Amino acid sequence: MKRLLAYLFIVLSLGLTVNAYAKPGKGEIKLEPWAVDYFIKYIRGKHRNAPELFIISNDSSWATYYYCGSGAGNCSGTDSQGITLCEIKSGTDCGLFARGRIIKWKNGINKAHWKKSHISSKWSDAEIRAKLTELGFLGGSKPSSTTTTSKITKKSSKVEKKKETKKLVKKYELKGERSIALSWEGYEELIAGTVNFDETDYKGTLNLPLPNNDGTCDGTYSLQKGGKGTWQIACSNNMGAAGTLKWVKGGGVTGTGRDHNDKKVKFTVSRK
Repeated sequence: MKRLLAYLFIVLSLGLTVNAYAKPGKGEIKLEPWAVDYFIKYIRGKHRNAPELFIISNDSSWATYYYCGSGAGNCSGTDSQGITLCEIKSGTDCGLFARGRIIKWKNGINKAHWKKSHISSKWSDAEIRAKLTELGFLGGSKPSSTTTTSKITKKSSKVEKKKETKKLVKKYELKGERSIALSWEGYEELIAGTVNFDETDYKGTLNLPLPNNDGTCDGTYSLQKGGKGTWQIACSNNMGAAGTLKWVKGGGVTGTGRDHNDKKVKFTVSRK
């Protein structure tokens, strides 16, 4: 029995050494709303709580993150412990989502251009959500009434659990058609037309025809408190874009963003 235990200890030790720097997660993953909020909190860390590693399950049901107590760039920590813990808690595969403030998870959009995957702690929540949308990580189903997550700090190695409670928002519905003027880098002329929208509980869908019979664009948007929000569209000609917007309830909307080729997109939607 002692020999068996010793053998298992050696094998596990070697396994942890080999997996000390596990590869970034890979595949299509859509972050649940609670996971987006949790990731934003991780990004906000600074000084002795500098972001080091953010790990999440493939189905976005569980996440954990590490802080570097010595400041950004001063830790050479392992992500194998967090990945193992994540897989035990979630019951599915997990992977490294971000190292520091750079998203490392590889999908069809985010591959190897890490400069475009950097998230600034100075960005607003809307700007961070827009970047996640641009990189193809936003989406997923609504969170349950309570979701358990975990945070690990390198200084204490203590696991702290918290619960995210779903906020109740007064429900309403709004449908209609508005005039829109859109400037898309690559089109010589201003794109003018109408946009149809179907909105429920500050989230909605939209449809926009492109000029010159170039096709149509379908998308979604989400409105937040303070007159801000995010939007994204995918077009039938393989074009697409995402960004942020400003709105006044019952009034006009202005938005900015970039398409998949990093070209600027701006638009204005008329008032009622």
